[in-house]
Amino acid sequence: MAGIARNIELYQLAYKLSWPHVSEFQKNADPNIALRLHDSISRRLKQGATEPVLIASEALKDLELNGQADSDKTSPTRIAGPNGRLRRA
Repeated sequence: MAGIARNIELYQLAYKLSWPHVSEFQKNADPNIALRLHDSISRRLKQGATEPVLIASEALKDLELNGQADSDKTSPTRIAGPNGRLRRA
C-alpha cells in the first residue's frame, strides 16, 4: 500500500511541476496535451523513476519531441525579416 501512495505522490508532484511549463500555444493547439503529459509521467513511474523533477523534465521533453513536427507548420512566431524574407523569432 505504501508503494501505491508513493507513486500517487510522485505523480502529483511531477504533474504540478511540469504543467506550468507547457506553453499556452501547446495547450490550445493540442486538446490532448494533458493526456499526453499524464501518459508520459505514468510511463516513467512504471519504469521505476523516483525523482519528481526528473520525471517532470523527461515528460516535458516527450511533449516537445512529439509536438515538434507540428510546430513548424503552425508556429505563430514567424516575423518579417530584412529584405522581406521570413525568419523565426
